[in-house]
Amino acid sequence: MSHSEEKKPIYKKWWFWVIIIVIIIAIRGAGASEQSAPTTTLSEGDSSTQNEQTSNASEDTKITLEEFNQIETGMTYEQVIEIIGTEGTVMSESDITGDGQYKTTIYSWEGEGSLGANANITFQTGKVVSKAQFGLE
Repeated sequence: MSHSEEKKPIYKKWWFWVIIIVIIIAIRGAGASEQSAPTTTLSEGDSSTQNEQTSNASEDTKITLEEFNQIETGMTYEQVIEIIGTEGTVMSESDITGDGQYKTTIYSWEGEGSLGANANITFQTGKVVSKAQFGLE
């Protein structure tokens, strides 16, 4: 190389995070299209009320940077839910032995902040082992 610039790790490049966000949105979209339609029917008035409630609920349950910073290694999923106020979406789950002894689950939460703000928290055997966030405020 003719220049003396130090190479940035891939996770510090902006385009890496754009790709990750696109993949997450695609996975969520694929999961939503595979779900069956609800069996209950609503009148036209009920439908708009339900949409408003869903919209308000999703705004109230987004994780903030302050909540994210309260989460510590070793906490249980229940303790994390108590801080955030809502359950996360399972993004990945594996269980090497099949008995839960080495079970790893990654949960994702939508975040308050910039476009695409989110937090991912990794649990092993029910305890926080790592966390990451993007764009939280």
